[in-house]
Amino acid sequence: MSTTAPDTRTAPVPPALRALADHWGLVLTYGLITLGLGVALLVWPDASVTVFAVLLAIQLVVVGIVRIVQALSTDRLDGAARALVGLLGGVALVVGLLILRDPLQSVLVLTMVLGAFWVISGVIDLLQAGLGVEREGRGWDVLTGVLSILFGGFLIVDTEISLKLLVVLVGIWLVVVGVVATVAALRLRSARPELAGGAA
Repeated sequence: MSTTAPDTRTAPVPPALRALADHWGLVLTYGLITLGLGVALLVWPDASVTVFAVLLAIQLVVVGIVRIVQALSTDRLDGAARALVGLLGGVALVVGLLILRDPLQSVLVLTMVLGAFWVISGVIDLLQAGLGVEREGRGWDVLTGVLSILFGGFLIVDTEISLKLLVVLVGIWLVVVGVVATVAALRLRSARPELAGGAA
């Protein structure tokens, strides 16, 4: 009976973040940074290409670190799903560092890079939902995967998108992701004692 309470309390948490229960502080940091970057972009839609590129690169680096930690630290994924998550983390980290190295990119380059990354991320989220051992809350991965593919596909198809619209779209996405991650981190933190008690 004690093992059902933690599952009920953590049901609203996306499985990908729930797998990082022992690293809730990392999830909280990721959520706050992502939320902060999203708010910064929304209140500053006229940001220059360089500023936008730097903020985008920071987000990708953070995503890469979180994904790599998830792949290395969780046993809730099978080998294939763990490899996909680790691959996505590596790609995000490399792309983020490359943008930081040369932030003077054109809007077209940034749009294509971000669009391609979101599509790949969405596909991996959907594959993770299908391969993961946890069935509860799998709708989170499906939802984020579909939205990520739609956003990314839109950016790839509409290469003439203006910088201001791109900044607003990315800002909205980051705010949503940041809020979800921050709430998830707080839920994971409050559930840790019960999880530990249930495992003992």
